[in-house]
Amino acid sequence: MKTNQSSRMVKNLALALVGVFIFAGAVNAQEPACEGKFTLPFDAQWGGVTLPSGDYTFTLDSTALGSYVVTVVQGQRRVAMVMAQGQSHGDSAKASALIVTRSGGRARIHALHLAELGDFFYGAPKAEGLQMASTPQLIQRIPISTNGK
Repeated sequence: MKTNQSSRMVKNLALALVGVFIFAGAVNAQEPACEGKFTLPFDAQWGGVTLPSGDYTFTLDSTALGSYVVTVVQGQRRVAMVMAQGQSHGDSAKASALIVTRSGGRARIHALHLAELGDFFYGAPKAEGLQMASTPQLIQRIPISTNGK
């Protein structure tokens, strides 16, 4: 009798866990926070990936932990997934853009400004960050178009 109750309890627990995973999958399948496109006129580093010049599309998704991930696609190929290291409310009057810093001959995407959502910040690797801190930087804005969400 006790074995039968234990077996039933294990089955119920397993069914409950399956239900939780199915529900979590449905929640994570939500629409992206933002979608858009941009054209890089030069090669640029974004996170740990160097993006060659060209046309790109992107989606910005929020994670279960409250952070944001940008998925970058060139043509039909996903080329990068970059997690924002910080976020703030930006100036909604400014047009959406990628904020690029140039230092020592390198271009790095420092921030993604979305007029409707705010600013999302991306850092450089530590060694590169120390080098960039000691040299002058030129800041450039690359316009992006979004779906207006």
